[in-house]
Parts: sequence; C-alpha cells; structure tokens
Amino acid sequence: MHIRMTGHKMTVTAGMRQHLEEKLSRYEKFASKLVESHVVLKKQKYFFEAEITLLAKHLKAFGLGKSKENVFSAIDQAFGKVEKQLKKYREKIKDHRVPNAKEIKGVAEVIAAKSRAKKEDRPAIIPAGSAPAKPMSKHEASSFLQSSAEPFFVFYNSQSERTNLIYKREDGHHGLLEM
Repeated sequence: MHIRMTGHKMTVTAGMRQHLEEKLSRYEKFASKLVESHVVLKKQKYFFEAEITLLAKHLKAFGLGKSKENVFSAIDQAFGKVEKQLKKYREKIKDHRVPNAKEIKGVAEVIAAKSRAKKEDRPAIIPAGSAPAKPMSKHEASSFLQSSAEPFFVFYNSQSERTNLIYKREDGHHGLLEM
C-alpha cells in the first residue's frame, strides 16, 4: 500500500510517521487489497485536525478527527472512523456469499417437482429433509405430541424396537400406527 503524508502548517515528524504506519498496517486485515492511503495533518488556530483517506478496489473510506490536546488523539479519532467503515464493508462482503452446490440442488429439486405436478395434475411431493426417529416410549411420544402444534409425530418405540407414528384424532385422543 502506498502511503502519502502531508502536513499543513506543521511538519510530519518521524514519531508521527511511525504512529501512522503502525495504525495503517492494522487495516490490512479488514480489506486486503488496499491501494493507497492519504493522511493530511493540519494545525488550526486552536486544534489539530487529521484526515485519513483509504482507497481499495471497491472502497473509499474517509475519516476526520479533531482534537485540542495533540495531533495523536486527532489521528486516533480519524482511524476509529475509518476502521468503522472498513468493518461495515467487510460484513457486507461476507453477507453476499455465493450459494453452495447443495442449496442450488435443493432449489432445482423443488422447481422440478412443481413442474412435474403441473403436468400430472397431482399435488407435488416436495422433499422437506430427513430426521432420525427418536427412541422413546409411546406415553412419552403422546405427551410430546400433546404439547406440539404438529398433527403427528414419528418416533422409535424403545419397547417394541420399531418405528411408530402417533397422530391426533378428531375426538381429542391419539392414534398409534406401528410400522
């Protein structure tokens, strides 16, 4: 990264230059393709001012810091503002990820199932995933179904060692199917 430092009504000392280079090196973790940085340090009548501009491939970050005490606190304020922009940029890049092959395949299956259903005039069977049957007794499954909003529940009966389906009947009781 190319670093340009300019001082207005003040000279940029070696200590300032070292402080700036140390801070700028930390920005490489946020945006690895930083092209250029321009730092302008100004001495106004009653305060110090620091302007930092970073240029990257798809980013321009700017921070302005002012301080009455010294130029280093103005630099730190400006760096804080630029760092906030770089973090926001990095989060934006992470959120725009490319979907993986499994997601694309799942969407393609749903679309294909819908198109087949339209051709056959039958309801589409859309795969919703798979889940392992949970080992439990039929009384535990009944209490689980009672607290659930679902109309049925599939479980592995630990007593008969078979897969069972328990469902809610219209009369308020539960029906049990052993498979």
